[in-house]
Amino acid sequence: MIESIPIRWVLALLLAGTALWFLSRSARPGSGGGERISHLAHALMAATMIAMIWPMG
Repeated sequence: MIESIPIRWVLALLLAGTALWFLSRSARPGSGGGERISHLAHALMAATMIAMIWPMG
């Protein structure tokens, strides 16, 4: 768990940017099925990493 609030925000923004990039790559025309699934999986992983940064409760 990261205690520093500014570092949490920086990491959350970096991971959100990464997730958006992978989402945009999955929506590109010409992407194959396997490539699209891979990009969507990476976007989902980035979203779950954002959730892991912040403490619950």
